[in-house]
Amino acid sequence: MESVKWLFLRIKSYIPFILLALIGSAFESAGTAGISLVIKKLVDNVFLIKSYSELFQSVLFLLSFALLGQLGNLLASIFINLYSELEVKRTREEVFGRLLLAPYGFLLRRSSGDVIARFLSDMQAYRSLLGDHIPKLFRDPLTVLALLGVLFYRDFILTLLLGVLLPLLAFAIRYFGRKKGKHAKRLQENVSTITQSLAHILRGYENIKMFSSERKFSQWFDASNERVFRASMKSVVYSTANSIFNYTFGYIIVSAIILYGGIRVVQGGLTPGDFVSYLTALFLLHQPLSEVQKGLMEVRAGIPILSRIRELLHIPQETSGSITFRGLKEGISVKNLKVNVEDQQIIKGVSLEIKNGEKVGIIGHTGSGKTTFLRVLAGLLPYEGSIRYDGKELKDIEKESFRKMVGFFTQEPFIFAGSVRENLLIAKENASDEELWKALDLALCDFVKSLDQVMEEGGRNLSGGEMQRLALARLFLKNPDIVFLDEVTSAMDVKTEEMVLKNIFEFFKDRTVILVAHRFSNVLMCDRVLAFKEGYLIAQGEPEGVIRLFLQSP
Repeated sequence: MESVKWLFLRIKSYIPFILLALIGSAFESAGTAGISLVIKKLVDNVFLIKSYSELFQSVLFLLSFALLGQLGNLLASIFINLYSELEVKRTREEVFGRLLLAPYGFLLRRSSGDVIARFLSDMQAYRSLLGDHIPKLFRDPLTVLALLGVLFYRDFILTLLLGVLLPLLAFAIRYFGRKKGKHAKRLQENVSTITQSLAHILRGYENIKMFSSERKFSQWFDASNERVFRASMKSVVYSTANSIFNYTFGYIIVSAIILYGGIRVVQGGLTPGDFVSYLTALFLLHQPLSEVQKGLMEVRAGIPILSRIRELLHIPQETSGSITFRGLKEGISVKNLKVNVEDQQIIKGVSLEIKNGEKVGIIGHTGSGKTTFLRVLAGLLPYEGSIRYDGKELKDIEKESFRKMVGFFTQEPFIFAGSVRENLLIAKENASDEELWKALDLALCDFVKSLDQVMEEGGRNLSGGEMQRLALARLFLKNPDIVFLDEVTSAMDVKTEEMVLKNIFEFFKDRTVILVAHRFSNVLMCDRVLAFKEGYLIAQGEPEGVIRLFLQSP
C-alpha cells in the first residue's frame, strides 16, 4: 500500500491530463455502447421490416458513434502518453540528480550494473505501468459500465446472474498478479546482474583476451542469462495463463447466453433485435473487461518495480557544512583519524600537521591506506576523529566552496567522449582558448593538435600517459589552492615524468600539494614524506630518511 500511496502522490500533478484522458475514455465508451444499441434497430427495423429510412438512420448512427469512439480514443491516448512520458522524464531527472549528489562512499558500495539497470530497465517498466497498465483501470472500466448499462437495459435478470461470476475473476486477478509480480521482480534483479556482467567484460576486455579467459566469462554470462530467461519465461507463462483463462471463461459465458437467448427467441419472449443487441454488447464487453482484469494483474505485478524506483529516489545525499572556505591560510590539522570502508578500518588513528604551502609526499605498500587518506582529506569519505582546515572542522565547511579551492587527480583519469575543449572546461567553464593551451602546455599534452580534437569514451584513443597528462591539464587550468595528486605520473616514461613533476612543483610552488606515489623518485622534491603501513602512519620527515626507514621496516 505504501508504494501505491507514493504513486498516487507522484501523479497528482498530472490530474488535468488524466481528466482529459477520462473525457476521451467517456466518449469512447459512449461510442461503443451506442453501437450495441443501434444493432437492435438495424435487425428489427431494417433486416426484418426492410425499411430504407431506418437503414439510412441506422448507418448514420453507426458512423456517428464510431467517430465519437475514435475521437475519444485519440484524446485518451494522447493525454495518457503525455502524462506518463512527463512523469518518467521527471523521475529520470530526479534519480540522475540524486546520483550526482550522492556521497562518494555510496557508489563504492553499489554495483554500477545494478544502478544502470535500475536507471534504464526499471524506468521502462515504470513507463509501461503508467502508460499501459494503470490507464486500463480508468479507461476500460468506463466502457465496461456503459456496456453493462446496455445489458441491464436489454435483460436485467440475466445480467444480474452474470455478477455471480465476479468472485472468480477477483481470484484470477489475485493469483496471477501475485505470481507475475514475484517473477517480474526477479527478472529486474537478474537484468541488473547481466548488466553488471557486461560492464565488467567491456572494462576488462584486454585482460580477458590476454588471459584467454573467454570461456570463463562466457560461462559467467550464460549463468546470468539463464536466470533472466527463466524469470522472463515464468512471467510470460503467468501472463499467457491469465489471458487463456480470460478468453476461455468469456466464451463459456457467451455460449451459455447464446443457448439461453436462442431458446427465448424461439419461444417468442425476446425479439431477434433485442437478442443480437444484447449479444453485441456482451461481445464488446469481453475485450474491455479482460483489459481491466489484465490491468489489475499488471499493476499488482508492477508494485515491486515501484519499490526499486523509490529506493533510487531515496539515495542519501551529501551533507554540507555552513562555513565558507576561502582558501588555506595556516594549515591542515589531523587528529586521531579513523576511516571505515564497508566495515573495514582502513585508516587507524592517524595524527599529523600540514603547513600551508608545504609539499607532502605519501608512500606505502598497496592497500596501506594512502589513497583513502587522500580521499578523506579531499572530503570524499566520512571519517571519525578530526580534520581541520585553518582550525575549521572539515565536516562544518560548505562542500561547494571547499571543492572550488581543491584539485584532485585520481588514479584513473576521467576522460569522457567529447572534444579536448569540453574535457578541460569542466575545470573552468569560462576559460579562454589561451588559458586552455597554457594548461595543455604545462601538462606536456603535445599530442593535442586542436582544442576540437575528439576524445573517445574513456580515452580509448589515448595512451595511459596521454590520459594522465590531459587530466593533469585540468588541474593547471583550475589552479586550486590545495592539490591532491594520486599516482599522477604512474603511466608516464621517466623523462616525461621528470618534466611534468618539475612543472607541478613550479606552478604550485606557493600552494599546498599532497602527492601519493609508489615511485620514491616522485617524492624526493617534497618538503616532507609520510609513510603508511596497514592504515597506520609509521614515519614522517625529510624524504630520504623516511624512505630508508620504510625500506627497513618489516
